[in-house]
Amino acid sequence: MKKLSVLLALLVSTVSFAEKERENSIDLGLGVFYRNSVYKEKDNDEVLPLPVVGVRYKNFYYEAPVELGYRFYDKENLTFTAYGRYNLYTGYKPKDLENEFKDMDKRKDDFHLGLRGKYNFGPLGTGIIAHVSGDVSDKSDGMLARAEINQPVALGERVTIMPYAAVEYMSENYTDYYFGIKDSEAARGINNGKSYKADDSVNFETGVRGMIKINKSFNVFLTASYTRYGNSIADSPLVKDRDIYTVGTGVSYSFHF
Repeated sequence: MKKLSVLLALLVSTVSFAEKERENSIDLGLGVFYRNSVYKEKDNDEVLPLPVVGVRYKNFYYEAPVELGYRFYDKENLTFTAYGRYNLYTGYKPKDLENEFKDMDKRKDDFHLGLRGKYNFGPLGTGIIAHVSGDVSDKSDGMLARAEINQPVALGERVTIMPYAAVEYMSENYTDYYFGIKDSEAARGINNGKSYKADDSVNFETGVRGMIKINKSFNVFLTASYTRYGNSIADSPLVKDRDIYTVGTGVSYSFHF
């Protein structure tokens, strides 16, 4: 889940600003992120290089390797998008966890179909983004929902920052799949023979995204965020820390056509 979060952090950072531009383009770049892990892993902290590949053509977009979408309603201040997202690195391999959990079953990544809406209002262009999605790959069988408010702030002609705050809901199926311990796993002696069933969770996130526009094609992206997971996740024996910090930067070059 650590790597998924940084992939999505970069995805949101690029899409949040690129959404304003309706030109067809191919984007190539590279990001570097640091984030501590929510799980009790052998290696809890990593610096991750992440490639950036994106395509925008009319109302279609693709952000490799995680999301493909179509903006089916597009007015000046309101858009709706249908998307499919492969939640890469959401799961875990037991060999990566601390030794006490080495006999856990593998948790696999899931694939979600979802709907996202974005609304801008007021003289400062305040944004509200909301989305809901559900697993269709028969992995977690869970649902995710998120609502965010953000405020773009221009610092001159080339620099824009976007402070934001968000709340995210994870359904019981989702949290139990990724943070629970099944009866069959407890029977192997994991967690002193005690299973753990996770309930649904409400998580909070705040942070800031930034973009430095070097020229029409070349951009530098920055992101920093703090996430606090809900009690159901924090109480899981698999969880090391409910407070997660992410910092990162990336560059992208756009070929317009």
